[in-house]
Amino acid sequence: MNYGENFKSELVNLNLNVNNQKQFFQVISNDLKEKGYVVQTFKEAIIEREKMYPTGLQLENFAIAIPHTDVVHIQHPFVAVYRLKKAINFYQMGTDDVIVPVKDVLVLGINEPKKQVGLLSNLMQCFSKNEFVKKYKNITTSDSVIELIKNNL
Repeated sequence: MNYGENFKSELVNLNLNVNNQKQFFQVISNDLKEKGYVVQTFKEAIIEREKMYPTGLQLENFAIAIPHTDVVHIQHPFVAVYRLKKAINFYQMGTDDVIVPVKDVLVLGINEPKKQVGLLSNLMQCFSKNEFVKKYKNITTSDSVIELIKNNL
């Protein structure tokens, strides 16, 4: 399955300045809505889903969050990539009490449930590889992020 088509330069922000998770979801939801990728209900849905099913991942050398929500809130499929100026807290996937400070967030907006599971799995594999993480951390342009991820999916 080709997931690479869901990555677009216009959905990469490597310098996002937010103070907490609530502000993060507010800022990205407005941006994604303006660009036509999500519907009005997306913001509330992704916030609620994150409360029920946390998406923070503390990997060996890297922390990331991969929030997503139900397909009914997605207008066009996408993966948005955000690097934050300072870490914000997410709860570790599968817990409700382990905090993971995260500076990198990938927001999945997939409109086919079967594809979402596969994409999530592929992304987790990428970010668990030290060589990939090293390259990812040093990238400074949107196009380079897209290229790296596409080449490793």
